[in-house]
Amino acid sequence: MSTTTTTHETISDGQQDDIVLEQSGSYYGYLGQDGEGYHHHVDEVTNTVYVTPARAERFLPDNAGVYWFRVHGEADHIEELEQDEDRDRWIAYVDSVRGWTDRPIHLDVTEIFAEMHEGDRR
Repeated sequence: MSTTTTTHETISDGQQDDIVLEQSGSYYGYLGQDGEGYHHHVDEVTNTVYVTPARAERFLPDNAGVYWFRVHGEADHIEELEQDEDRDRWIAYVDSVRGWTDRPIHLDVTEIFAEMHEGDRR
């Protein structure tokens, strides 16, 4: 007769519920850290901004070709934007109310390309 040992791993509700946002890198955006220390994450699919006390965790799932991002903790604020242009308004609003301490540089590729070829005539 043999003895079998069974191991059960349980995940508490707290561990499951503390994920605010989990999104593929193709659909995740980071706006930066505001003057109060909160981080602003964007779900590109729903055009929603999540304001949280933590940065995102970057991970590569098995058999994935792109990194994913996961944000843990509680959201300080969730802002559902109606249009893509509303993101610029959100950035300006945060700048006027909280300020930005860590803000990624926005690169307008069209503008950069035009500047690079300003003197070209063909």
